[in-house]
Amino acid sequence: MKRKLTKMDVAPAMIGGLLLSAGGSGVARSLERHDVAAEVALGLGDVALVSIDELPLDGVIIASTSVGAPGFAKPELVLRDHVDAAQAVVAKLGRPAVGVICGHVPGFNAWLVAAALGIPYVDAAANGRGHPTVQMGGMGLASRPDVSIVQVAQAGYADTGTRLSVVAEGNLVRTSQVMRHAAIVGGGLVASARGPYPVAFVGANGAVGAISFQIDLGRSMLAAEPGPARTAAAAAFMGGEVLITGEVTENSVVYRDGYDVGRLVVSDGSAEVVLGVFNEFMTADRGGIRVATFPDMIGSTDPATGDPIAIAQLPKGSPVSIVTAHRSGFPLGKGALDPAVFAEVEQALGLDLHSFLVSRCEAAPT
Repeated sequence: MKRKLTKMDVAPAMIGGLLLSAGGSGVARSLERHDVAAEVALGLGDVALVSIDELPLDGVIIASTSVGAPGFAKPELVLRDHVDAAQAVVAKLGRPAVGVICGHVPGFNAWLVAAALGIPYVDAAANGRGHPTVQMGGMGLASRPDVSIVQVAQAGYADTGTRLSVVAEGNLVRTSQVMRHAAIVGGGLVASARGPYPVAFVGANGAVGAISFQIDLGRSMLAAEPGPARTAAAAAFMGGEVLITGEVTENSVVYRDGYDVGRLVVSDGSAEVVLGVFNEFMTADRGGIRVATFPDMIGSTDPATGDPIAIAQLPKGSPVSIVTAHRSGFPLGKGALDPAVFAEVEQALGLDLHSFLVSRCEAAPT
């Protein structure tokens, strides 16, 4: 499957990836930043997209991501921070990586790392939709305290005295706590990298095919007319539905303890959908009944364009469409279903999540 990613892949990867960010990012808020990252990556060198089975089984993969609150924090980051973080992980490991994955799409920071380090971009991700915690993107390691990894955080500017570089080694939960604290100190968001992940481990536990899915979803959206047809195309591609199109009647999301936390309420005049937010959309209740729970897909689009729109760009009175799809409709990493990762989010939101995935035995739509 190996092929070079080109400028022709940027637009579909952008729109598909932003929708799959599950409310954490949107076109209006993130287009320029991601576009610059893609342009810089393609200018540095080839970005070769490879399938997991094209890599040597004895090799290791690193993950490039960001840690923190995507919407309401005020971080100090530059693109170089993602490269520096990845290089620091590789240096700590003492061996080269055979590829890089993103934490979750859009993942243009991983394009940058692939080009800068001269390694392939693997058609996989820690998770196929946006997730708020490192543990949820841990591919199941939150339940494996015996496994040690390296995590690095980079942020800040030397000329303002805010430069921060942190290296943590230990199990996923403990090192993730260090990354979260670094994000808080760094203004709410840090560039991060982590590893090593054996190739076979990613193949068994990662969201394999996530990058191809992201690009194909984006192509499907761009092939539709802007507006409701584009939103409908996205829902259809994932085997989901447009849950509601209406007006935001409440957006109580605030930055707290390193996360964007609160809820969004959307009404169309006859029905109301309540969305729990912990960086991304985590729950959707319609008429008081739970209809989607992380890691099900829950995304937001602008009804006028059909393009993804971020939670932070949806004040009271904004028009919005909410798209949902069952978690079986897109690639998913095993960390998104790890029982150990839900308590933190449930406590912050005061909502039950995990029992909707286990005791109530939700089935995929037929």
